[in-house]
Amino acid sequence: MDVHIQSREGAEQLGSAVLLAALDDLMVTEYSLEPGTEPGDPHYHANHSDSFYVLEGELEFQIDGRTVRAGAGTLVAAPRGAVHAFPVAIGSRARFLNLHTPGGFEVYLRELNEMRSRGEKPGAEFLQSHDIYNV
Repeated sequence: MDVHIQSREGAEQLGSAVLLAALDDLMVTEYSLEPGTEPGDPHYHANHSDSFYVLEGELEFQIDGRTVRAGAGTLVAAPRGAVHAFPVAIGSRARFLNLHTPGGFEVYLRELNEMRSRGEKPGAEFLQSHDIYNV
C-alpha cells in the first residue's frame, strides 16, 4: 500500500483550491476565502459526500434549507443527496479543507478550470457527469 504525504508547498493549484490528496476513496483540497464572496449554486451529489473542515475564521453554509455557521475546528458534512452550496466567509478571511468521499472530484476541478480559462461556463450535462445536480 502506498502512503500519501502532501504538504501545501508544491501541491497542485486548481483555481482557488490547492489539491492535497487525490485518492480513489478521498479527495482533499484547501481553500482560502475572503468575506463578500458569493455562495455557490445549491446542488447535491448522488454518489459522494462533501465535507468541510474549518481551519481558520468562520464560514456560513446552506445545507438542506438550513443556514449553518461554523468556526475553526468545526466539521460540516453534506451527505449524499443533501442540497448544499459552497460556503461564504463571515467577517474575515476563512480557510478550510474540502473533502469528497469517495475521491475523483479533482477531475471535475481540473476540467472546470480548463473551461474557465477558455471563457466557457459548465452546463448541466457537464455537471451531472461529475455527480453535481443543481437545484
